[in-house]
Amino acid sequence: MKDTDLEVLTEKIEKCIDEEINPILEEHGGWIELADVFPEERAITVRFRGQCAGCHAVDGTLEETVIPKIRHSVREIRNVEIDDDLDDSVWEMAKSLFTNRNDN
Repeated sequence: MKDTDLEVLTEKIEKCIDEEINPILEEHGGWIELADVFPEERAITVRFRGQCAGCHAVDGTLEETVIPKIRHSVREIRNVEIDDDLDDSVWEMAKSLFTNRNDN
């Protein structure tokens, strides 16, 4: 895929997020942002922010709102996944805290 094609695809995705998805999520104090685009896989990753970050209903929101709207508006994309935005060092720290806590 050429850079210009990727730019056009990214703009379509961001327009869908800004105009169709985020207004719904903002009613609950949250929003999503585009994390990455994988055109060959017809996939994207998104990050949930605000009240949506860490919400127990995030999987349902992804399945019932985000994926259908992306698929309808951006036919090139078929798969949407969550980017948890945490690097490996954060996970390692969390695991070590949990492990140390259980040893006491």
